[in-house]
Amino acid sequence: MQSAYVLSNGRIFDGREFLSREFSVLVEPPLVASVTKKPPANLPVIDLQGKILTPGYVDLQVNGGGGSYVSLQPSPETFDEILKAHLSQGTTSMLLTLTTSTPGVREAVFNAAKQTVNNHPSLILGIHLEGPFLNPKKKGAHNEAWLQKPSPQLIREIKSASGDLVKVITVAPELLTPADLEALVEAGWVLSAGHSNASYEEAQRFFDGGGTMATHLYNTMPSLKGREPGLMASVFEHPNVGAGIIADGHHVHPASIRLAWRNLKERLFLVSDAIFLGQSDGEVHFGYSTFRMENGTCYNQEGRLAGSSIAMAQGVQYCITRAGLSEADVLRMATYTPAKMIHESHRVGQIADGRMANMLVLNEQYLPGRIFFEGKEITLKP
Repeated sequence: MQSAYVLSNGRIFDGREFLSREFSVLVEPPLVASVTKKPPANLPVIDLQGKILTPGYVDLQVNGGGGSYVSLQPSPETFDEILKAHLSQGTTSMLLTLTTSTPGVREAVFNAAKQTVNNHPSLILGIHLEGPFLNPKKKGAHNEAWLQKPSPQLIREIKSASGDLVKVITVAPELLTPADLEALVEAGWVLSAGHSNASYEEAQRFFDGGGTMATHLYNTMPSLKGREPGLMASVFEHPNVGAGIIADGHHVHPASIRLAWRNLKERLFLVSDAIFLGQSDGEVHFGYSTFRMENGTCYNQEGRLAGSSIAMAQGVQYCITRAGLSEADVLRMATYTPAKMIHESHRVGQIADGRMANMLVLNEQYLPGRIFFEGKEITLKP
């Protein structure tokens, strides 16, 4: 087991705010032992040289990375490759996202994920089930043939097959009967509205009935209009609802990111929606489909955006340097807020006593220069 050490002389962001420069972090791997002004004098000290120390990033929407994909070849080996690709860029906790698939693929993902969670309990927090209860008119890059109508029986079958793996499910609120919504709430999942044509009233009923999230805000949902406020206005207004947003420079304009922040404040969080992390421009073959990468943006055969090619680190950098949000607000969007959304802030997303020692030292470009995972420094990719 690695010995204890101290991180000092840094700008410590604890997940919610920057602390005064008097504080240091005492690490007893795999945990943070304390955040203190008086660390033990007999331990090794890592001098942060005034740089930002932040919790590792928490990503609630990871579809793939490193040339591997959650929904294409589900196996512990595939998932390990995805986890390593994101960890090497500062994402220390994530939900693997299963997009709309066949029941057989869904079962294979659950089986593989159970082993992966056992091996990496703080790195993979569970599964984000994006579908199959989505509106075909807002399917995005999802395969319409695999979409399913919700029913209490099907919801209970998925819950039985997944056990405690599923943490978040994205659904179109307008498709749900009261019985469907009740079954979803009983499943214990975080309910997120997305791929939806919901009216304002339909969205309000969903959020009043137990929904607490919206999936990739602005994308695959109706635009906000004066006489048809729709899902987005409900997200902005409802006090108990948070929303993920993709800040890759393609999915959402910087002005729209600023607008979302002004309305949601600490209810807004970053997601990567990554599927093609680390891949260069050109054709990308994904199962029986061919996608096209142009300038880091991926499109399907219908010309629709199909996930991103970034990690959370690039989203943080973009929101600070291009959208103009403050360092503290953006770092909170990548750490504490997403962890809180899925009830995991007692383990990750903060630098605090008893939390996992997952931390990043950021360089001058707001990208990870050093990564500590469960107290151990990991090697960065060149």
